[in-house]
Amino acid sequence: MTIFVITVSTVLILGIVIYFNKRIKKLRDTITQQAKDFENSKDSIRKDAKKRSGAVQWGLAIENFVPFIDKFPVPAESVTFLGKPIDYIGYTDTDSKENCTVHLIEVKSGRSQLLKHQRNIKNAVLAGRVKWHEVRVKANEKV
Repeated sequence: MTIFVITVSTVLILGIVIYFNKRIKKLRDTITQQAKDFENSKDSIRKDAKKRSGAVQWGLAIENFVPFIDKFPVPAESVTFLGKPIDYIGYTDTDSKENCTVHLIEVKSGRSQLLKHQRNIKNAVLAGRVKWHEVRVKANEKV
């Protein structure tokens, strides 16, 4: 009886060891294949990153010249560059009580889209949730 128990236990242990050895080999093969795949795709990843970086740099550079294009909604002399989160704020008809308008202008190039916080700002403007705040500070009277 004890020989039978020892034999069954030994067979069970050998079966478990063989199972886990196969599992470990399979995991090692998967890791090796993923490492090879990564090495093969590293060049395309770098090219893609360089392309995206170039697109971002182009967008940042072109933002400075956009107010001078014909399609710009506000005369260049009437805009102020903010940069983040919205690129420009502009004003038209400031001499008129009825027609004075404030413009928030975001510049995008290529296939770029509004970021979440930019969409939220756009939606706030479209919904009329825009407020005026005037902050007064004490003048320096020693000057």
